[in-house]
Amino acid sequence: MQFDFDVAVVGAGTAGLVSSVVADSLGAKVALIERDKVGGECLWRGCVPSKTLLRSAKVWEIVKRSEEFGVHVEKPKVVWSAIRLRLADVRDEIRKGEREELGKSGVTQIAGNASFLDGHTLEITGKNGPQQIRARKFILATGSSPVVPDVEGLKEIGFLTYEGLFERPNLPKSLIFIGGGPLACEMAQAFGRFGTRVVMLQKAEQLMPREEKVVVEHLLQILRAEGIMVHLNAEISRVEEAGERKRVVFSVDGVEQSLEAGEIVLAAGKQPRFDGMNLNVAGVQFNEKGLIVDEKLQTSARHIWACGDCTGEHLFTHAAEHAAKIAGANAVLPVGLKVDWKTLNWVTYTDPEIAHIGQSPEEARREWGEIETLRADFKTLDRAIIEGEASGFALIFTTKSGRIVGAQIIGSGAGELAPVVVAAVRDGALIQEWAETIFAYPTMSEIFHKAGNEAYRVQLDSPVVKTGLGLWHRLEQKFS
Repeated sequence: MQFDFDVAVVGAGTAGLVSSVVADSLGAKVALIERDKVGGECLWRGCVPSKTLLRSAKVWEIVKRSEEFGVHVEKPKVVWSAIRLRLADVRDEIRKGEREELGKSGVTQIAGNASFLDGHTLEITGKNGPQQIRARKFILATGSSPVVPDVEGLKEIGFLTYEGLFERPNLPKSLIFIGGGPLACEMAQAFGRFGTRVVMLQKAEQLMPREEKVVVEHLLQILRAEGIMVHLNAEISRVEEAGERKRVVFSVDGVEQSLEAGEIVLAAGKQPRFDGMNLNVAGVQFNEKGLIVDEKLQTSARHIWACGDCTGEHLFTHAAEHAAKIAGANAVLPVGLKVDWKTLNWVTYTDPEIAHIGQSPEEARREWGEIETLRADFKTLDRAIIEGEASGFALIFTTKSGRIVGAQIIGSGAGELAPVVVAAVRDGALIQEWAETIFAYPTMSEIFHKAGNEAYRVQLDSPVVKTGLGLWHRLEQKFS
């Protein structure tokens, strides 16, 4: 049987780009098929534009606070067109790097929608009509799309998602966000700081349910203090027209109420995207969560791998990159590498940031039994006080013996601090080791030194240690 390619990769987002380049570097002849734009969601609609917008919002917040630092600025203003221009420049710069890396490889790029005709044949429908390619192996990296909840009137009235939020020519005067996950919190805060009137409707009893309640409650207080209206336990019943505005009718604890805004933004999660691919012909199994893969990222069809958002697991760009390296290698080499999520971490880029590293307390208890939680506050750090960024704290989760298994940090630059915990989790380090480690003064990383010192203090306060020290002192006095 003859093949046009050794490996065909479907989807040119982060997962597809990385897996195709890895497979190519290992000597395979690779095709990369993309139906939209190379770079995927992260570059065009997700991480890059959202974090660029957040940076502008942070700068604006610092400008408004400038007098705290002895700097007086006259008549500052937000220029939305300039923000959008910078967003485009940032995107172009990052896109340039991706194009250069792909151009250096031998990967063949094909534009169009891909669909299986049989287990080894794809039909690709593009601008120039359909074409067929045959490949020995495949990697599916088709990404995800926004979840659209089944709400009366929503589709008829219209809404925005992260796919259209950044393309608006004018700064919106008012927004209602449906959802309370990381993206909703980030964008609600950013637009709120620019002067948009923002409402968040969260179905759950807390924002970002994957994070510890004390962490998101701290963020909630900050968002509300900045003027963002947040409704938790909000059950949305319908959406209707209100003149030139849009009205969302919802209830909290059985009490119906409504709010109006110029636009509704859906931020209720993401769902895997592999529509129209005719996966059953190729023998690829899937469910509502996504494509079903094993620890080697192999699907039910043993010559097909999948990675990234389409698997429904760990919907982060860095997770997609990690998985793509495994999938790209496994599609070419006989070694059968396994994906390891032990050091997975993610960051919510609100101000202050929230970093989640390793296991949550609930996850840790299932594996280790009893868990200790140590807290260190940024207000105790001289650097945080100097920077005017003393809000927040770190929660460090350890076993009874002191082994670090996870952490959640809410504070300035939490994402940049996360690798310290990642290394500790990977190496099975004890929290006491942080007390013995020299951290530069004054830095935000001293938060870990504080946590280590607290662990030592707790140990010294134990009855066993106190009894032992007392006995030692008495012996010392007796024989001195």
